[in-house]
Formats: sequence, structure tokens, C-alpha cells
Amino acid sequence: MKKITLASLIAAAVLATGCNSKTETVAEAPQKKGPEHNYVVAGYFADWQYDNKQNPYTVKDIPAQDLTHVIYAFLSMCGPHTGASETVQGQIAAACENQAPFTAVVVDQESALEIDFGPVNVDVDYKGHFAQLKQMKADNPHIKILPSFGGWTMSEPFHAMAKDEAAINQFAKTAVALIAKYDFFDGIDLDWEYPGGGGLTTSPWNEATKLTDEQKAQEKKAFTLLVKALRQELDALSAQTGRQYELSTAVGVGFKAEGIDWASAAPYLTNMFAMTYDYLGGWGPQTGHLTNLHATERSWWGMGSDVFLNQMIALGIPKEKLVLGAAFYGRAWEGTPAFEGHPNGELTSKGGATFGTDPEEPAYLMYWDIKRNYNADTGFIYHYDEDAQAPYLYNPEKQAFISFDDVRSVQAKSSYVKSQGLAGVFSWELTGDPEAELVKAMNQTLLSQPAQAN
Repeated sequence: MKKITLASLIAAAVLATGCNSKTETVAEAPQKKGPEHNYVVAGYFADWQYDNKQNPYTVKDIPAQDLTHVIYAFLSMCGPHTGASETVQGQIAAACENQAPFTAVVVDQESALEIDFGPVNVDVDYKGHFAQLKQMKADNPHIKILPSFGGWTMSEPFHAMAKDEAAINQFAKTAVALIAKYDFFDGIDLDWEYPGGGGLTTSPWNEATKLTDEQKAQEKKAFTLLVKALRQELDALSAQTGRQYELSTAVGVGFKAEGIDWASAAPYLTNMFAMTYDYLGGWGPQTGHLTNLHATERSWWGMGSDVFLNQMIALGIPKEKLVLGAAFYGRAWEGTPAFEGHPNGELTSKGGATFGTDPEEPAYLMYWDIKRNYNADTGFIYHYDEDAQAPYLYNPEKQAFISFDDVRSVQAKSSYVKSQGLAGVFSWELTGDPEAELVKAMNQTLLSQPAQAN
């Protein structure tokens, strides 16, 4: 199990004093103590949620004292983004002007570098989330901050990059140059969805986009080349700064995990974040748990986090580097017939719910929204599946079903991490939990729950 260390060189690099003309001096914040255990407690920070009119979330809302890692979502590289929104495509075009193909870039430069989110007392010539992250690092030297490249909507250029080793090297060099420039970053996270296909622009169910066996083999090889190149660049940066840099990756479940040669890639990686969620959703009529810890005889297609984690370990991921994922959101269905107290493998709905936190993304509800608006007062009855370790809500009048994670289920996941000797637990994504009750439940369970023999 990795230990979270606090090197004096890191502290010296980040505890900058003074300010320039673009910052305002404030009183120096007291040092905050991080988690008192050796497990990973990580959370992805969605850089667009500052603009959420119902529940805006910024860096200042991150519960750094209860986290070991904050992962900034998302950065990308210069290359094709045909599946992304017009807004993202415009941001990429602006960031990549006069840049070589496959150069690593900050996509939303306005939120990252320009918006004034408040005064800082660190010496920077930029504002935005990055200035706030620099301050958070100064206030919490224990924390590791990583930029994540890719995500569901921006993974397309990885597939193009994989065709050319020179492109891989270009991305690796420029990604590490980027974290050297913004020196509050402690490494790099990859969220390529997915090597071998299965993402937005490489659906295996679409004859026009699915990858051939030859392309899958090429991408499997390319991923190892990518993490090797990144590790070499990070080590070269370490030689200059005296700091140690992490390299992590997200891991898809099921066939998506099989697209990587883990025996070859894992030695170059610090952590692997298992995306153990989105087992079911409003894209299909199958109704049940979104992110159940245990598979049961009622699970659709035998799905459960324990099954997927064991598969990843069998594929060659060292369990002491494997981080279990939790969902700080829920998914909902409507037209769900009555059932006897628990979901089962035969439970189907008419489809995804017409309601959601964001009107533009129905059937997706953030955790704070579920707590606030979906309860007994609005006809939603709480249930907990003991076998699966998964909560859900059911409204018999509306025939609506909501699956999500809560305090009880993330405690169960954290206990499972300790019992199985895994690296830790992480969340997608922090803005769903503005009161940090889920993060605190993870941290406290890992601190207090005694480890068990395997």
C-alpha cells in the first residue's frame, strides 16, 4: 500500500509567498492535516460546475483535509474532437492555434486561468481554478493534484495518437511540460475512454465506428508506449525538481478493461481508478443498481463492483494500485412496475426518467439533488439492498426508480477496500457532494475500520 508522504522539497516548491499585481494579499491560511491513513481517497473535480446555477461548486468547496488526491477534469490534446460539443470544439481550436498536433492543452482556459474566483496569497500570474488549486496546495501540502486528460467527450484524439509513436511522444513531452509550468500539479491522470474502443466515437455496437481486431491490438500496444513515455518524461522532471510525480489512469469495466496489457503497463503507473459505476442507466430499459458493490443473483448480467475488480486483478492490475470508484450521482427510470422490495434481473422500465438535475441531461441526478428533492415528502421511498450494498428510491405512484450511492454504501465500499487490500476509493465527482458527507464517510471508514485478512 502506498504511503502519502510530505517531502520538504514539495513544501518548499509550493509555499510561495507574496503576490503580484494580478492577485490580492490575504492572511496566510493555517496548515491543514490530511487523512491519517495510507489509503487513497480521491475525487475528480469537474471544472464546469462553477457555472451550475442550482449549486455552484469551486475549488474552495473541495474538502482537501479529507482527500489525498484531487483530479482536475478535463484537459485534452490537439487533435480530432468531432464527438464533442460546439463549445468544446471552439475551445480546442483556440487552445491549439499555432500548436503542433497532439500537443497537450488546457481546454477551458477561461475557467482554468481567467475567471476571478477570489483572492489568493500565492505568487501567480493567472487566476481561475488554477490559481485556487495553487493556493489549495499551499494550504494542504499533503494533497496530490493531477490533471486528467480525456474523459467521455474528449478521448477521440487518443485513438488518432495511438497510430503514431511520434504523436505519443509529442503528447508525453507537452503534457509533462504543462505540469512543470503549473507546478501545483503532482503528476498526470489519463482518462482515455477507451483503448480498444467502447467510447463516444468507438461504439462496438455501431458498425461505422467499432474498431477492428487489428486496431484493438494496435491501441493495446500504444497504451503501454504512452505510459512508458510519460513515465520517462516525469522521471526527467523529477531529476530537475527533486519531486516525485504520479501517473494514474482510469479503468473501464468489463471488456473495456481488456483493452490494455496490464502486465506491461502497470509498472509505470501509480494508481488505477476503476470506473465501477454506470452499470445501468436511462440509455436502456434495464433497471437496477448503478454502482452496486456486490453482484447478486438479481444483478443484470452478473454485474457488481466485486466482479469487475476481480477481473481487473486477473488481467494483471496489482490490487495494491487499484482504487474503487463511487458515484456522487444517481440515474433514474420511469415506467418501472411495482416490485417486491428489491430490484431484480427482470426489472425493466419504459426508459430513462424525464426528470434530472440538468434539464439537458434527464435521468441524471446529482447526490445533493437526490437528498434535497427526492424523499418521502415527494413520494420517494428509501430502500437498501443489503446483499448488493446499494441504496435506491422508488416512487410507486410515478413508477420511478432512482439508483445512487449514499453514506452507507460508500462506507461499505471503503470497508471492502480494506478487507481486500486495495489502494483506496475515489469519486466521480466531487461537486455532487457539496457538504462533503460522502467524502468524510470514505475517509473516516478507512481510518477507523480495521483491515481484515483476505
